[in-house]
Amino acid sequence: MNLSKILLPHSYQKIGWILLLPFAILTFLCAFYEFEFSWLEMSPGTLKDVFNFEDRNLTNELAIIGLLASLFLISFSKEKEEDEYIQKLRLDSILLACYGYFLLNVIGTVVFYGVDYLSFIFFNMFSIPVLFILRFRWVMFRQDRNLGLSL
Repeated sequence: MNLSKILLPHSYQKIGWILLLPFAILTFLCAFYEFEFSWLEMSPGTLKDVFNFEDRNLTNELAIIGLLASLFLISFSKEKEEDEYIQKLRLDSILLACYGYFLLNVIGTVVFYGVDYLSFIFFNMFSIPVLFILRFRWVMFRQDRNLGLSL
């Protein structure tokens, strides 16, 4: 199957990189400093029949969804020149990211199980796209550097 047919356009990757830093900072602030935007406060009667909200501020949800969306845009957007070799690098990178995810889960379960385990699981949900991006970009960087030296 030709992966380039199901990948997002290259311009989405740029949008993902632009959104990554602000949402990563917002996620960090929400997780460690309990930062909240007052304009995302829900009134007590809003959606009370559908959801049971203990925390009525949606800053955490905005941060997580924004970070996941930016990582998605970066991970699944085409390169400027998408060919079979880049598709192979993508598949290899996603496989290694999954291996890393499971390894982190095992290590985290052994090391953090208890009070900090929920925090570990929260941050581990971002590990597959982060590991994929790191590995894929590293291989692409090395490939570009090697091609530049061989000319």
